[in-house]
Amino acid sequence: MISVKQADGIRTTDAFMNAMARLGYGQPNMLEFTEYPLTRLTRDYNLMNSLYRSHWVIRRLIDAVPEDMTKNWFQVQSQMPPDDARQLERLERVVNLRMKLIEGLRWGRLYGGAAGVIMIAGHEDILDEPLDLDMVMPDSFKGILILDRWSGVYPMLDLVEDIGDPEFGLPKYYSITAEGVPNTVVHHSRILRFSGRDLPHWERQAESYWGASEVEHVFDELKKRDNTSWNIAQLIFVANLRVLKMNELGQILVGGTAQLQNQLYSTLQAQNWLMNNMGMHVMDAKDSMETHQYTFSGLSEVYDAFMMDVAGAAEMPVTKLFGRSPAGLNATGESDMQNYYDSIEQKQESQLRPVLEKLLPVMCVSEFGVIPDDLLVSFNPCRRPSEREKKDLGKNIADSVINAFNAGLISQRISLQELRQSAEFTGMWSNITDDAIEKASDEVELPGEGMPDLGGLLGGGPSASQEEPSTNEPVIDGGPGSGRKPEGGSSEEKEYSPDVAKLMGKEYPGKGQAAIERLLQEKNGHVKGAFHRKGIGEIDLLWGDDTFGLQHIIKRRTEEGLDGESFLFDLPKVIQNGKVKKQSDGRFAISLGDTKAVISPELRGDKVTFLLTAFETT
Repeated sequence: MISVKQADGIRTTDAFMNAMARLGYGQPNMLEFTEYPLTRLTRDYNLMNSLYRSHWVIRRLIDAVPEDMTKNWFQVQSQMPPDDARQLERLERVVNLRMKLIEGLRWGRLYGGAAGVIMIAGHEDILDEPLDLDMVMPDSFKGILILDRWSGVYPMLDLVEDIGDPEFGLPKYYSITAEGVPNTVVHHSRILRFSGRDLPHWERQAESYWGASEVEHVFDELKKRDNTSWNIAQLIFVANLRVLKMNELGQILVGGTAQLQNQLYSTLQAQNWLMNNMGMHVMDAKDSMETHQYTFSGLSEVYDAFMMDVAGAAEMPVTKLFGRSPAGLNATGESDMQNYYDSIEQKQESQLRPVLEKLLPVMCVSEFGVIPDDLLVSFNPCRRPSEREKKDLGKNIADSVINAFNAGLISQRISLQELRQSAEFTGMWSNITDDAIEKASDEVELPGEGMPDLGGLLGGGPSASQEEPSTNEPVIDGGPGSGRKPEGGSSEEKEYSPDVAKLMGKEYPGKGQAAIERLLQEKNGHVKGAFHRKGIGEIDLLWGDDTFGLQHIIKRRTEEGLDGESFLFDLPKVIQNGKVKKQSDGRFAISLGDTKAVISPELRGDKVTFLLTAFETT
């Protein structure tokens, strides 16, 4: 502990120190002499230009993020007619909006700041006045003029004082001086800001209310990587050195005449020429030749470490920044890219959304004369899914919609609308027409009340609303105490009533799919309360034997040519989402599509419980 006594009191500073070993706070060691001076590299305009023009890593660092932010563009969420939406998209192409936004984001990242001037025909003489959308005439929007902070746009001293303004505390006016544009003062409402990295208050003021260049925090790591790369390249030239040992060489160089030395140099030149062209080296009997070869082991790991540091400072995966494939066993780079795309989406919200929300009203007034009340911007996903991912996504969305419909949460019309809306991301359900949606029912029906099964409507098999099989027909597996005949039996066969109590065996824990997997693993016993269905209650699951229970279900489905164990995996979905119908024999049939589960009551003591006794295709 180091204590420093002051006139106005005692100040105690806690720190580690070992004076004898010269370790810790204030000691003369290399770590304590480390300093971090404030360099403000952003202000070095020539350095930024040189790096962007000549260094491929910096160019990729600056260009990649804006391109990814705008790659899949955005959507205007509004109930405007389709023709108006296409007209707005046409205007974007005419004024080259996407490229202009990329340019603004790019120079903002490189120089720490850039601006886009909203160009409106007829407003040339009122640029210093706030932008009044009522003054925007039809077809007057002409695009945006991009200027970086060093080449034509300079914030002035007055600040926005209106606390309700999104740009409160930022410059109120900007001085614009560009090629072909006279020195003009422009109100901030006509300026689109593209700032670099955020800075603390005083540093932001020092940078004229702009940000810091993306190069600034990567520069030190970049120097380490570049020096390592150049040193590795230099080692190539000394990878294989040949050493000729000559007798009395020292005497010739020190005491020999100039003629003798010239003869030595000529001899060495001839020897080298012979070695290069004929693979022959002639020397005196007392001379000798040695070869020294440099090994490059370990250099790759060192170089990769510096690359990782640069990528970390740039907040980009190595695969993206350096164009390298993922390394290591089972490496896919998926998690790195997902993290990167998450950061891109965050930048879209914080940097691109304010620009678009300021610009789109101007474009709408120029095109339509009004601003839609529901004008909203949503960004399309940065990452495009693969075909397999689209297929899986489409299946999951369809299953979710069908489950919600069958549970009585949404109507048939809403279900079709949800499916068609997913077409942009899945490539499926795009052929659901407006006419089909209009004809669909808009009533939300409760489950079990004659509601049609959406799976049947979409071609997923027979509807659950189809007439149930007659209860006079034999049902697979029979039921405890039901007097049912085993499947395939004749009228002359004896009635089958298994002794459920003897088949119960050991009780295992588990719910739903986990219960099925546990019994498939143990191949004995039962799971109490494996499922729960409203209107029935807890449903037990029994392994059974060849004539009853899961074992019998697997056996019968296998005989039909199905994968019996895989067939069971649909059981939780059928019980949870299927249509329940009570049969005349007291049992419950739960149907979903072309599959049906049969639940039978079982009296245990004075309590009635329920047991799964059949699972079959209808």
